[in-house]
Formats: sequence, C-alpha cells, structure tokens
Amino acid sequence: MITDKLKYLALATALASLLLSCGGDEEDPVVPTPPPTPTAKGKYYTKTIEMPAEASENVVALSPLSSAVSRTAGSASWLTITTLSYSSGTPQVKVAATANVLTEARQQNVTFYAAKDTLLLTVRQSGAKAGGTDVANPNDTPTDQPAFAPRR
Repeated sequence: MITDKLKYLALATALASLLLSCGGDEEDPVVPTPPPTPTAKGKYYTKTIEMPAEASENVVALSPLSSAVSRTAGSASWLTITTLSYSSGTPQVKVAATANVLTEARQQNVTFYAAKDTLLLTVRQSGAKAGGTDVANPNDTPTDQPAFAPRR
C-alpha cells in the first residue's frame, strides 16, 4: 500500500516536472488577449457628414442623442468641434473645417458621449480639385491653353 502511494507520488512528480519543463521559451508565439468588451450602457449610434474641400462650417444635429453631450473624444488639426448650448430636444454641435489643399479626401471620427448613449460622428472632407483641368470640357479651361495661343 505504501509502495502504491510512492509510485503515484513519483509518477505525479515526474508528470509535474515534465509539464513545467514544457513552459516554452522566447521563440513561442504570444497569443494576444481579446479586446475588452464595452461596458458603456445605452445605445451606440453612427452618423457621417460630408464637407467640401473649401473651408466651411456646419451645424450638425446629433439626432439619436436625446440628452446633453457630457464628453467628446477625437480631434484633428483641421477640424474644430464646438458644442452648442442645450436645453432640451436634440443636442447640436458646430463643425468647422479648414480648407483641404490636398487632392486626397480626409476624414476624422469624433465620439460624443451623452448620459445614456454614444454617437460616433465621421466627418469626411473632399480633396481639392487639381488646378487647370475641367474634366467635362478640357479644352475650355484657360489653364489648358498656352498663354500665347488665341482662344477661338
């Protein structure tokens, strides 16, 4: 009976040391942990607005939200968000964008947190038009004609 217990103890020790020795080394890949689940209560909404390449501003109603915005996250150097005063109804913000001088469009996400709900606003601004070319009628643009050629 004592020998059986010693056999089991020896077997358990051998298995434990074998398992501990298989702990891995630096070459083993690290398994990423999953992202945490959101803990915010309420609903999550999304909204997108389009802005022209020229400097402009719009007043935007944060329409699914029904309470004042308590916090805002997300910013860009070309975008200014101003929360307008709120008494009741739908909260509003003023979105102002500087001119986009690049031909590529740009966008920025801004998150608005209200008492119970969250709204992700995507602001997209189109790129500047390439100078001197009228795509619909390329021969009718002054920059498409040489300076010395008379227009006919």
